[in-house]
Amino acid sequence: MAPKAGKAKPKAKGDKKKKEEKVLPTVLDVTVEAPDYTHLTLKGISTDRILDVRKLLAVHVDTCHITSFSLCHEVRGPQLKDTVEIAALKPCHLSIVEEEYTEELAVAHVRRLLDVVACTTAFGVKKPEQKPAPATDAAAEAAKPGSPGAVVAGGGGGEEPMYPPPKLGEFYDFFSFSHLSPPIQYIRRSTRPFVDDKREEDFFQIDVRVCNGKPVTIVASRAGFYPSGKRALINHSLVGLLQQTNRGFEAAYKALMKAFVEHNKFGNLPYGFRSNTWVVPPVVADSPSVFPPLPTEDETWGGNGGGLGRDGKHDHRPWVKEFAILAAMPCKTAEERQVRDRKAFLLHSLFVDVGVLKAIAAIQNLIPDDKSSHEKTNGTASSVPHTQQIGDMKITVTKDKADASSKSDVKLDGSQAPGVSFDELAKRNLLKGITADESATVHDTATLGVVVVKHCGYTAVVQVPLDAQLTTVVPAQQDIHIEDQPEGGSNALNVNSLRMLLQKSCVQSPGAVQRLHSSDPEENEATTNFVRKIITDSMQNLEGEAPRETRPIRWELGACWVQHLQNQTSEKADGKKSDESKDVPTVKGLGKQFGQLKEIKKKSDDKSGKSASTKDSTSPNTNDAHSDNTASTKEDKEAILQKALTEAAFQRLKESETGLHAKSPDELIEMAYKYYDDTALPKLVADFGSLELSPVDGRTLTDFMHTRGLQMRSLGQVVELSDKLPHIQSLCIHEMVVRAFKHIVRAVIAAVDDINDMAQSVASCLNILLGPFPEENNDVKCGEDHNLRQKWLEVFLMKRFGLAWKDEYSLDLRKYAILRGLCHKVGLELVTKDYDMDTPHAFRKSDIISIVPIYKHVACSSADGRTLLESSKTFLDKGKLEDAVNYGTKALAKLVAVCGPYHRMTAGAYSLLAVVLYHTGDFNQATIYQQKALDINERELGLDHPDTMKSYGDLAVFYYRLQHTELALKYVNRALYLLHLTCGPSHPNTAATYINVAMMEEGLGNVHVALRYLHEALKCNQRLLGVDHIQTAASYHAIAIALSLMEAYSLSVQHEKTTLRILQSKLGSEDLRTQDAAAWLEYFESKALEQQEAARNGTPKPDASIASRGHLRSSRLYQSR
Repeated sequence: MAPKAGKAKPKAKGDKKKKEEKVLPTVLDVTVEAPDYTHLTLKGISTDRILDVRKLLAVHVDTCHITSFSLCHEVRGPQLKDTVEIAALKPCHLSIVEEEYTEELAVAHVRRLLDVVACTTAFGVKKPEQKPAPATDAAAEAAKPGSPGAVVAGGGGGEEPMYPPPKLGEFYDFFSFSHLSPPIQYIRRSTRPFVDDKREEDFFQIDVRVCNGKPVTIVASRAGFYPSGKRALINHSLVGLLQQTNRGFEAAYKALMKAFVEHNKFGNLPYGFRSNTWVVPPVVADSPSVFPPLPTEDETWGGNGGGLGRDGKHDHRPWVKEFAILAAMPCKTAEERQVRDRKAFLLHSLFVDVGVLKAIAAIQNLIPDDKSSHEKTNGTASSVPHTQQIGDMKITVTKDKADASSKSDVKLDGSQAPGVSFDELAKRNLLKGITADESATVHDTATLGVVVVKHCGYTAVVQVPLDAQLTTVVPAQQDIHIEDQPEGGSNALNVNSLRMLLQKSCVQSPGAVQRLHSSDPEENEATTNFVRKIITDSMQNLEGEAPRETRPIRWELGACWVQHLQNQTSEKADGKKSDESKDVPTVKGLGKQFGQLKEIKKKSDDKSGKSASTKDSTSPNTNDAHSDNTASTKEDKEAILQKALTEAAFQRLKESETGLHAKSPDELIEMAYKYYDDTALPKLVADFGSLELSPVDGRTLTDFMHTRGLQMRSLGQVVELSDKLPHIQSLCIHEMVVRAFKHIVRAVIAAVDDINDMAQSVASCLNILLGPFPEENNDVKCGEDHNLRQKWLEVFLMKRFGLAWKDEYSLDLRKYAILRGLCHKVGLELVTKDYDMDTPHAFRKSDIISIVPIYKHVACSSADGRTLLESSKTFLDKGKLEDAVNYGTKALAKLVAVCGPYHRMTAGAYSLLAVVLYHTGDFNQATIYQQKALDINERELGLDHPDTMKSYGDLAVFYYRLQHTELALKYVNRALYLLHLTCGPSHPNTAATYINVAMMEEGLGNVHVALRYLHEALKCNQRLLGVDHIQTAASYHAIAIALSLMEAYSLSVQHEKTTLRILQSKLGSEDLRTQDAAAWLEYFESKALEQQEAARNGTPKPDASIASRGHLRSSRLYQSR
């Protein structure tokens, strides 16, 4: 019998551990009685509340159309509050009780129906329903253009790719049900008079046109909905009424619900989406001047772009006082911090929402006068800031420079503050970092009260100025009264909803529609020359730019440095206990730079030791005097540092036992720079190599570097250190290119005088930046544009990143990845279509739909929650699953308490706990948590956000483990499509996903298709990570299993021997994964012997199946983030 997949079995660790085990979450069946007396069984978690049950009902096909209801329990009574825990309900049986509508609730009910049916019209064009391809044709289907397995052009580094490029035009196909007849053609507010006299309980009338009928007028009332003049037919739900009165609607709606179940019978229904991705829903392309909103954001039906503060109630809130109260709140214990952090989260979220809305309003007030001001002053007035005071908020708006060489990014750390030098700022940030605790963010009121918004060539800084009196004297009894966020924190501000439409003026004059789709050649040439001049002028300025003498420091660097020193101290202590002869502790997973560091450190220690002993033996009196001087100097340095820090901060630094409290600020700066170069950067690259960190795009790369206090200007050094990691080099090159192009696009946007010319100017800019290479097009102008952008890249990368451009970098550039990065950083929304960037004019004026604001602020959540999350990750990596579950559960509880159960910040905790539970074998609970994470990520972060992408891949593996292989394949193909669009085929995450696809194809009986994926994954891992990497071993192991299914056991033995050899050399014989491989090898060898015996004796061959056996737990490496 084949060995089972390796799992770390929890050992008995005493009564205390067992007690903790009992309170861990479990899957719970919740029975709900619907209004029609049918019973639904929902899969919940024992920690869920009534709010979670309402969310589950909203994604169930039988109840997704119901909105105004309460839940009743036979013991606890009617109208259960959202906060009631379902585990406390005995029995766990609830009933839906229909509640009366208010006018607002009736409008929301109409919006829900429009939302549910929107997938039939908003995400694709109508096309015939496609039948699933036969299993034997899966490989051929995958090779078709636009298949989910496609790769981005130019992503193979010169090699023939496994699949053709993905089609951007098919981005929304995953959510589209356009092959079905829309149950609703439209719903509009009716202007007709009421047939009967309008009663007090009647709110409004709507005209509804269903799929096959004439328009019908329906009255919305307190009790429900009824056809105009037929009050006797009143029904509580609009769907119920239409099903009752129209068979065509009934059939179409039933077909849609059936399609939803086929799409995913566990939930994740395709509605509730927001326009929050850089490519707009296809329905927008039909009316770009109007930008038809998705129902969730349709203000006609009570929707909006999320967030709070739109009503103006908080404009004059006493922000200064409340931020000061926050900073003074008790925070010594975890319980106190949880209360404080919840207040801080709510207040800061509200401040950011209000600040962004007010900043956009201030910018929009300046845009109409922009042309006249430029004509009058030739642009000189643009440097004069516009200041506005709204209550405690000070808003300063400045016009961006039309110069791509200028450093236009405004930092949150006060680097633009008048009178603050770069040296002083570096010291301030470092001191903040080395003294940081769980309250560092909340106590830094100056940074907490800042939001920076960039939009349409303007930069707005929203600031709450510090009040010295309030920051020093705040009455302890004062509190902050602030409302909870509705719906558990979902529907946070979607900044894309504040877009500036660029096509709106194109339809205001005769013949404008034709001009919209076919730009005037003269206009094209004029704007192209305009962009060329900006690039040329900016390049001259950049070449003459003097290098900055002072290196900036992020405060996170100081915090990581202290942690590193503390870890070193504890490792030394452990090393001495285990082996007194060891001078330097080994640090797991570090590269060659650390070996050099250890040697240098050892030599310096030896030298200092020798010189000290010489002094001791030759001149004791001198040594005493030297000790006195040293002590005196140490006291002086401590005094200097004490003046720069608060008493509490200095005490924390002293108690950290790092010795940093005895250093002067200048010494600390020098030591921090040394730590940065010699330790932090090499450690980052080592983590990339071990796949402990696996960035997939510029956003994740930036996050990983910033959380470690590393500057993006160090990308050039990361490229040099990553000489054995080509996928990391590629990501760094792409991010540098995106940042170089970002400055050009911003300069072009800032230089455009008339907003009506913006779309054409941006299109011309993109055509120059992403145009064809000379060998792809013989056009002379194309060659000149190529040389211009190439020169810009070379100069910019050398000046800003210290990297010399190499010709081979051009071969690996993935233009879709660059376009996506540009749109994220500049704030562009484009038409969803396939752009042929091998032509000179891939982008047209009509493709540039809008500009959306880009804003930044500090993240304010729960430091305790993040620490618990990191602990859970660490225990998972070590295979200590019981501890990983325990800490993951605590982290989730903490983040739910601080941020709410459906906020974007909580999704990461759901996702991590799901992965941990998966490794314990609890696939059901893992799936429930991951579905929550995916629902949040899609709606709050974006449809191609790295977290969303990861949720698709994780959920696919969980579905596979639950034996829902076809569903798993659907989701893993979505993950693969997005991976190819962002990081391309040459990436470890893509290779790991190939392995997952292979498992699923094998589960459907397509072993030959599975082998193709596995061989591609093996080649990818060998090329990117090396022939002896753990992930390469995972590929060998997966191939061995696939070969065993074809009963090629001798080949399985060969591959598994390679697996075992790699794991033994990398992990040692005691590691669980090595033991798994040894067991598999033994099994394959036994089967090979059986096969040989059977061949000699003529015995029938035994049946083989992988589904019951599992595989090496290498898929964990895909989860690395």
